[in-house]
Amino acid sequence: MDKNNTKKIFNYKIIDKKIKNYIINWLKNLKIEKGFSENTILAYERDLRKFFNFFCWYKKNTNIDLSNLSESNLKKIKSINFDYNSLDLTEKEIINITYDEIRPYLFFITFLNYKKTSRKRIVASIKSFYNFLLKNNETIDLKIINELKGPKLDHSLPRPLNYENIKNIIDEINITKNNNWIKKRNIALIYIIYGCGLRLNEALSIKLCDIPRNAEKGYMKILGKGNKERIIPLINNVIKKINEYINSYPKKWSKESFLFLGKNNKKLNPGVFQRDFREIRKKLKLNNKFTPHALRHSFATHLLEKGAEVRTIQKLLGHRSLKSTQIYTEVSQSQLSKEYKKFNPRKKINTIIK
Repeated sequence: MDKNNTKKIFNYKIIDKKIKNYIINWLKNLKIEKGFSENTILAYERDLRKFFNFFCWYKKNTNIDLSNLSESNLKKIKSINFDYNSLDLTEKEIINITYDEIRPYLFFITFLNYKKTSRKRIVASIKSFYNFLLKNNETIDLKIINELKGPKLDHSLPRPLNYENIKNIIDEINITKNNNWIKKRNIALIYIIYGCGLRLNEALSIKLCDIPRNAEKGYMKILGKGNKERIIPLINNVIKKINEYINSYPKKWSKESFLFLGKNNKKLNPGVFQRDFREIRKKLKLNNKFTPHALRHSFATHLLEKGAEVRTIQKLLGHRSLKSTQIYTEVSQSQLSKEYKKFNPRKKINTIIK
């Protein structure tokens, strides 16, 4: 785990040393055994800490009916009563938490209008920690593992950008007031995400030495989710835009430098690019679902539309399950249906027949 993130995670007090060790080892297990990304580990730790903070408050206020409180009152309770900088529970209190004592927290976050995806992840985080305790020979309430469930997620299709949208985004970047090298960096980032089907964090983890600069085509190794490696082909246009960015960068490069850098000469923070992308999206009045990740969706959808095999797309995207990739066939079918309804000649045919 990254040292900076480790410090960020443990900058609050955990009074019980055994529980502190359990949390540290649980997070290490998520990294090493499960292969979770840094962002997922941070989210799981935050989810567990928020639950424990709620539990500290709720065990003193079991008489309060959460369902009768307004959202604003619930937010006040959360902001005033939860101390996210310390964890006062003892080892015994945490290990002995029951399924029935967790359920009020799920009601609480539901009443606060947490998204279904967030609530599902929170349940997964709590279950993961208690499953870890079980594997370490602690006696826990097995209903937490067997019966605790998150909400069913709505089945939503990815929203790819069309070719014109992507071109307009690049054109808009070129006329922004940013420094020339930042414009070229953002364009290169769009090219590599869309041209290779990468996740944003995968693209930002690429190092300068990973890029075959003196070739028209080449390959690079990507470390994806679950520490799964995959080989990605680099086409000429992508390499060209990367080289334009590299040559425009005003400072000296080192061999071990990350490819996409911020103004501080360090690895680019994903939030910076997401902010730039969001501003351009607003200017172009694009749908809010058009995020950098939509470029990856576009890569898969456009390949499928051009006749690529689903198995090939699965390998390029780094999906473990073919089911994850097959959702793009639904996107293509959905788009086909829209085009058919828009352009089909049924009405004209009916008119002629009459």
